[in-house]
Amino acid sequence: MNDPADSYVMDENLARLLAAYDQNIDGADEKAPTIGVPTAELKQVERAAAELPGAQSTVALDDFFHDPTQIPVVQSPRSGRFRLAGGPHRVGRFELRRQLGKGGCGIVFLAYDPKLEREVALKVPRPEMLLSQDARRRLVREALAAAEFDHPNLVPVYESGEIGPICYIATAFCPGQTLSEWLDRQAFPVPVRQAARLIATIAEAVQHAHDRGVLHRDLKPNNVILQSTKEDPIEQEPPAGSVNLRGEQFVPRIVDFGLAKLLERGGPSETTTRQILGTPKYMAPEQAQARHDDIGPAADVYALGVILYELITGRAPYEGETDVEVLRQSIDGKLVQPRHLRKDVPRDLEAICLKAMHRLPARRYRTAIDLSDDLRRFLDDKPTLARPLKWAGRAARWLRRNDQTVALVTVTTIATILLAVGSMSLVQTKKLQDARARDIHQLEQRTRGDQHREYARALRSAFLAWRSGDRRAAEEHLDTAWRVAQLGGQGTDFTFAYLSRLVAAERLMIVCPAGAVTALAVSADGARLASGHADGTVALWDRGTGDPLGSVPAHGGPVTHLAFALKDARLLTVGAAKGDDTGLCWDVDPAGGLRPSAAPRRSLGRHVTCLAVTADGTVAVAGTGRGRVLRLDLADAARDRAVQLDQADPVTAVAVCETGGAVLVGTTGGKVRRLTADLKPEDGEGAATGRVAALFGLGGRQYAAAGRTSVLMAVADPWAVRTRGPSEWLAAVPQGFAAGDGAGWVLLRSGRWAELNTGDTGDTRAGAATRDRKTLFTAGDDGIIRSWELPADVRDRTAATVAPVTAVAAHPDGAWFNALDADSLMLQFGTKDELAVPGKFAALRVVRDGGADGTTLAVELRDRAAVVREPNAARVRARFAPPDGAAATAVDLSPDGATLAVGDDRGRVSVWAVATGEALGTVDCGGPHPVRRVAVSGEGPVVVAAAAGGHVGAWGVGDPKPLVRLPADPATVFALFPGGGRLAVSGRSGVVRVWNLFDGREELTLHGHVGAVTGLGVAPDGRTLVSGGATGEVKMWEVRTGLELVGLRRQSGPVSVVEFSANGRLLVTTGPQLAVWDSAKE
Repeated sequence: MNDPADSYVMDENLARLLAAYDQNIDGADEKAPTIGVPTAELKQVERAAAELPGAQSTVALDDFFHDPTQIPVVQSPRSGRFRLAGGPHRVGRFELRRQLGKGGCGIVFLAYDPKLEREVALKVPRPEMLLSQDARRRLVREALAAAEFDHPNLVPVYESGEIGPICYIATAFCPGQTLSEWLDRQAFPVPVRQAARLIATIAEAVQHAHDRGVLHRDLKPNNVILQSTKEDPIEQEPPAGSVNLRGEQFVPRIVDFGLAKLLERGGPSETTTRQILGTPKYMAPEQAQARHDDIGPAADVYALGVILYELITGRAPYEGETDVEVLRQSIDGKLVQPRHLRKDVPRDLEAICLKAMHRLPARRYRTAIDLSDDLRRFLDDKPTLARPLKWAGRAARWLRRNDQTVALVTVTTIATILLAVGSMSLVQTKKLQDARARDIHQLEQRTRGDQHREYARALRSAFLAWRSGDRRAAEEHLDTAWRVAQLGGQGTDFTFAYLSRLVAAERLMIVCPAGAVTALAVSADGARLASGHADGTVALWDRGTGDPLGSVPAHGGPVTHLAFALKDARLLTVGAAKGDDTGLCWDVDPAGGLRPSAAPRRSLGRHVTCLAVTADGTVAVAGTGRGRVLRLDLADAARDRAVQLDQADPVTAVAVCETGGAVLVGTTGGKVRRLTADLKPEDGEGAATGRVAALFGLGGRQYAAAGRTSVLMAVADPWAVRTRGPSEWLAAVPQGFAAGDGAGWVLLRSGRWAELNTGDTGDTRAGAATRDRKTLFTAGDDGIIRSWELPADVRDRTAATVAPVTAVAAHPDGAWFNALDADSLMLQFGTKDELAVPGKFAALRVVRDGGADGTTLAVELRDRAAVVREPNAARVRARFAPPDGAAATAVDLSPDGATLAVGDDRGRVSVWAVATGEALGTVDCGGPHPVRRVAVSGEGPVVVAAAAGGHVGAWGVGDPKPLVRLPADPATVFALFPGGGRLAVSGRSGVVRVWNLFDGREELTLHGHVGAVTGLGVAPDGRTLVSGGATGEVKMWEVRTGLELVGLRRQSGPVSVVEFSANGRLLVTTGPQLAVWDSAKE
């Protein structure tokens, strides 16, 4: 840069000013000479400058600085008066050694930092800039922005600060020549590839600054320092960010970053900041026109393009006698293309240079990194964005880069063609020989497959028809399936037998036009059924046919209670009403019509909330919302009686005990009181778990209370059963009662707790039973009344509530089965026998063992071994310990109980013959992870194991090579087909896959479950695959076709065990409940 004539004087005055603040800076040398600072004069001049138009100060230097030829004597802030000696000048702790350079607004000194013992480049404002507070703030912002730089081609900032009115930036001192000085010494233009690599490296550094919100706006060769690198024989790679220029290794570093923002307009080659920012030769058109809103990263991209132009051509793109002429040419954008000045410039590099220098910012590279990337593509001989190639050019360039690959592909293609031509004749001959046999075989397979599909479709249609209530259509589809099975000579399977049993059971299903059902009642003779609805309608139905008999709009809102009385000649209803008469009485004519009863029995009373009728139907008991209990003699109103409870707690439920006629009363507060038949209170009171919605007498002083708090309380058992939703009704069933259990479920207490999935799409809000307790009717939000035959449906449709079941073993004939729960209680279903079994059993099997009754074998994990014994006998039949002292972790007995497989904690499975104790072999699962699940077939045998390492494998015993190896997760379940030839696997995905173990081929992929599959089982004939899901749904699949036949939900949670009896007639599934699927005819 060219300095003004008085620059030396100005710099000396600056040195004096800087030294004046030396003794007030921490870490400074106390002995260094300093001078006082004329702060009053500074503030006065600063105020005068601030009053001038324009934000910059133009005060003469003589008004602020002393004459440098004079030696002033001033008062030091600490040490008093002294003369300025010739010692080192300081800025704080930094010792100024020499001036490195200066710009329009800043001076750079080489300084020494005694604290860290290193040389730094110290930037301070020029003296006249000290009067501009805006310039000082911009310099501070520049320091904060540059402090974020972390790039090998940017000069790092060590420190910034202020010393009185002086602000400074301490950066790394980078000795070396500028790019401008290096270019001046070159006799010839720079090699094009070296120039491209240099600009790509600088562009990456510029992008680093742009990413941190800093624009240079004065990029030029004079602001790029080429720092020479020292050769280190140990280092194999050059330093990061270095480039090679004519055999020398340099690290280019960008300096003066952002300083252009602070400069006043100066000479032709200096940076300016008022209207026009930058150096004319390297300024973008938007800078030259002072369009500050348009100045952005594209301006720096333009400057990089100009530097690239200068590198490859040896001259600037625009030259003129004055800066104004240069700016005019830059704005016009008419330049000499590089190839006109230098013929060896590649067209791609020329296109990159011209794109970077485009006069419109939108036509340039969007960012500096885009320019760098395009230069890297040029260096890698790839198509560039500046000069895109057509497909032919791209292909030719790719072929040049990959000549060895092209040669290899060509030779391989020719060899393949020759081999294919030679093999075609052999293949064709073989095809002609096998064509006839193949066609015949395919015809047989197609015919058999069509029969299998027709059979499966008929079963699926039968199930759908049965589920919709069309028994006749279901029977027709079952008949079709039977005829197809006989034609194919295959016979029927478990699914056919089970569906036949379901369809044979008589069911009633009534779809109510009035919608959601809120109350049900059955006449004493069982011939009629009454339904109350949410819209206030009361309807009568013929129980035998399901035909409607009549209906009336009885109430203004939901009907809550219904009851037949007086030998079914009256129907009593309770529901919402506009007035106080919420309980009404209706006469029932022989045809089923309803009409209001005559006075005084038109109304049952005011504020009636609940209702019950005695067994003979002559007396009704009602409760009111005012805490009263009414005893209504339906034959003689004069004998009516009412009693007020001690506390006016609204009565929400009443019940009449079948024996003795005692009255149970439930209230909103959760209290249950017992009254005599004439409403006299008895001693004591019971409690429910919240508002009582329904009551049922269990005999004696025991009762059941259903509450809207979703809890069913049974005093017969000293514990409560939590339901899925509000329980609003109770009905009598054999040996117990039924209650609503939320959406689509009914809770049954018949000897033991059980749950019935009704299929309702909403809450099961109403229920009633016939007097003989053989039929239960349920209905709910979906407006469909369903009937359930008891106790047959308890076995065929419900699931018993037991503790979590860990193992199930069915008698070979399906007559009974054992279930072992987590509490070590073995339940024998079919014999009504329960055994408390000590020990931790992992597997069960029922074998004939020479007797028709069968013997139960259980495998217990004890003392790191597998112990086989009868659960109810102390004698141990055999003990099997894994080799090498390993601990047994999983066991399985083959279906015939003859083979035992034991997995251990070292990833191995050992197989023994149970009767003789002979070791049949050991399988290594391929890792040290414990075996968590194992299965063994009776034939072969074939072993399947799941290890904790995340895979499932199948092995033939004695063969170390796995038949199949599949990925698995901790939730993976599997089941072997009879004979051990196929394996079904599923898990979290809900997809069941069937694998052929002989050829490792996936035969079937079965989709249908929502959520994970948690249990699998296969019928003994191998035709029916049963899968249980996490939602409790059980699906039956036809293995030959992969079609889903049946999908029923009898458990409320994940199905964990699926077990068939050996004859294939009985299926047991367990989860939160235990369900029996019996296909035997009754």
